[in-house]
Amino acid sequence: MSTNTTVPSIETLLNIVNTYNRYVLDLNLISKSSFYYFFLLIHPQNIHSLTLSNDERTSDQIGLFISLAHLRQFTGLCSLTVLDIDESQLNFILKRINLNLLNSFSFNISKYRNRLIETTTALPKLEFSCFDGIPKVPWPINFITKYLTTNNRLNIGDLCTILQYSPHLHTLIMSEIPKGVINNLASMCVRQLKSLSIKNLSVTINELELFLLLTPSFVYLKLIGVGQMLDGKRWEQFIGINLSELGKFEFYFDQ
Repeated sequence: MSTNTTVPSIETLLNIVNTYNRYVLDLNLISKSSFYYFFLLIHPQNIHSLTLSNDERTSDQIGLFISLAHLRQFTGLCSLTVLDIDESQLNFILKRINLNLLNSFSFNISKYRNRLIETTTALPKLEFSCFDGIPKVPWPINFITKYLTTNNRLNIGDLCTILQYSPHLHTLIMSEIPKGVINNLASMCVRQLKSLSIKNLSVTINELELFLLLTPSFVYLKLIGVGQMLDGKRWEQFIGINLSELGKFEFYFDQ
């Protein structure tokens, strides 16, 4: 191919690339050199979903992204996932990106120093996990998050705060029920929750029932865990009396 044909071909490629405006980019595994090309070829406003990572294979990819990108140009971004992010990088992004455009935001903090995650912007869908603690996300009254996933072990205070200040929370996916939670939530009745999934259930069936009494409006319940939970007659009676709106119940128990 000659030089004369190469230039038009590149121009044609660029025109095609930038005609499409709903790119879903998972850059979790790409090399640094390829990373540069993505941001040369694709206009930020055309990116619909973006996944970045700081793991061993993509060392400080998020730092490189911050240095290259003008975050306010990502006007079409609806979903953002950042993995193994440093706390300072997370706060940098939160201050500069328009969170009101996002439908989903997931973050995994690698270095958490127990500081406040600096945002009060409400998101329809939020997922978080930290290696060594729960991030201090402010939960203002009428926080409108509808879908929350936490991959950490919540303590009692975290759970109370989330349930109290998220009156529109529809779906909650949590790792487990905190020990001793029932006494602290005895005065609460959480009617906004319609879907609950617990991925690592380890409480007794009595403790589980007490917790579920606080959330009587479920239409979907999924439980994964260990223990003496396989009592069909007991579940039938409990659901019939206390969870009358439940439409689907999935369970996976190891005895």
